[in-house]
Amino acid sequence: MKADVVVVGSGAAGLTAAITAAKAGLQVVVLEAAPVFGGTTAFSGGGVWIPANHHQKELGVDDSRAEAIDYLKSVLGNFYDAEIIETYLDTAPEMLRYLEANSEVLLTSSTIPDYSPDAPGWKTGRCLLTADYDGAKLGGDFALLRPPIPEMGLFHSMQVSPADAYRLQHWYSSIGEAFWSLKRFAGYLLTRLGGSRGKHLANGNALAGRLLKSARDAGVVLINNARARALVTEAGQVTGVIFEREGQEETAEAARGVVLASGGFGANAEMRRKYIPQADAGWSLQPEGSQGDGVMMGVAVGGMINEGNAANAIWVPASATTREDGSLAKFPSLSFDRHCPGSIMVDARNGRRFVDESFHYQNFGETVLEKGITRIWQISDAAAVGKYGLGMVKPKPFSPKPWVKQGYVKEASTIAALAAKIGLDPAVLEKTVEDFNRYADAGKDPDFARGENYYSSYMGDASHKPNPALGALRKPPFYALEVRLSDLSSLAGLDTNARAQVLAKDGSPIPGLYAAGLDNNTIMRGRYPGGGSSLGPAMTFGYIAARHMADAE
Repeated sequence: MKADVVVVGSGAAGLTAAITAAKAGLQVVVLEAAPVFGGTTAFSGGGVWIPANHHQKELGVDDSRAEAIDYLKSVLGNFYDAEIIETYLDTAPEMLRYLEANSEVLLTSSTIPDYSPDAPGWKTGRCLLTADYDGAKLGGDFALLRPPIPEMGLFHSMQVSPADAYRLQHWYSSIGEAFWSLKRFAGYLLTRLGGSRGKHLANGNALAGRLLKSARDAGVVLINNARARALVTEAGQVTGVIFEREGQEETAEAARGVVLASGGFGANAEMRRKYIPQADAGWSLQPEGSQGDGVMMGVAVGGMINEGNAANAIWVPASATTREDGSLAKFPSLSFDRHCPGSIMVDARNGRRFVDESFHYQNFGETVLEKGITRIWQISDAAAVGKYGLGMVKPKPFSPKPWVKQGYVKEASTIAALAAKIGLDPAVLEKTVEDFNRYADAGKDPDFARGENYYSSYMGDASHKPNPALGALRKPPFYALEVRLSDLSSLAGLDTNARAQVLAKDGSPIPGLYAAGLDNNTIMRGRYPGGGSSLGPAMTFGYIAARHMADAE
């Protein structure tokens, strides 16, 4: 099999590279190890962090390269790499305009703020969200798109963006909202009656679907069930990929180069234990195909894994339960429940709070690791669960009873009784809740300042006063959900330069070899400046790699 470019992996990084290269007139082959396309992107929130993007003007937000540099220098500190970061800042807006003009990709403005609101150069609107997408446009490829995490949506497979989730929660607020909600449910029901999972795609699944359709339209050859095993080299240059398909080895030749974008190593237990603290205490939210294939193939031809990051994973508080089919359902707490009033998190060792529960997930992970916490209990009252949900437990009109019955959450009529059920000292947990209730009534959290910075306040319930993130736990029954520090993805990857070329130990680029996405060591070095700080660089450096190969003689 001959091509100009071979891409290993079909997430946002790999498909962006494939589309860009194909649009430049190159023959492109994508090798995907799994039966389905979309990688970790299909599981994600679909946020893409791009400073000074053209959608910010829709919000009336003025942003600039200089302000983004100030912000990233503050957030990254000594991890700031001027050449790579500034190449990203210069190219990301160009990449976005290119994809929106030449593919199905469409991002939308959002008011989500950056994650370090006290840093100079902080802004809103840098985190763009993916516009919902009609999966029917994929035709037969819809069956080849990786489905999202089922528990992140409603019912069997109804995908819901954050904005739609808010509208569905407030369906009763007006006749218009009730009609919209009814129409949304009816559309999903009709699809299900037709025998398919929901085709209204949202979040990262919409991004993966848009990219998959665009790759197919651009003439990219998409091969699933094709696990890359080794790189082919000739006189020090990477010239192809050996892959396995249906038990047979095949070779895909690459005249211009190979892009490693296989999705990191989140599903590889051995690599997780080596690079990710507390790997066995929590769960990885990455799909089964993220085995580190790209990273290991890069190392085999002289590349290096960067082991000097501030963190090697994107942390997230998560919970888990066993599904009826015996598989493990894992749920990341990214919005609503832990950010909103009526809920706290306590250290399972002592029943005391330890963090601003509503601050961003990377900060949560850093705090948990610093304090040596391995198990956490999230405590909520009936009012909070009914309004905001609790992990996989959806808010009203859904009931928490089935989740209590299966043991996913614990329930009790008093805080003391709940403490006894989860192995905590009742007096300690009662004191924790009493103190928090007093803080909530006053609107001030003297222990952790919850709701007092812009991000924490934004993620709460704006209608709740006096503090959108603070609300007392008083309405029985009370609920407890076990939460553990987990990871959305790995971050440690191959060292590359500003052209996405994989670097050898002497710092020179390995000819013909590129890495993007989670196979490329994170340019943020384990810090997390804002939502989409993984997908933004993933797509940008996939674009850069393709452009570099297209320009090669």
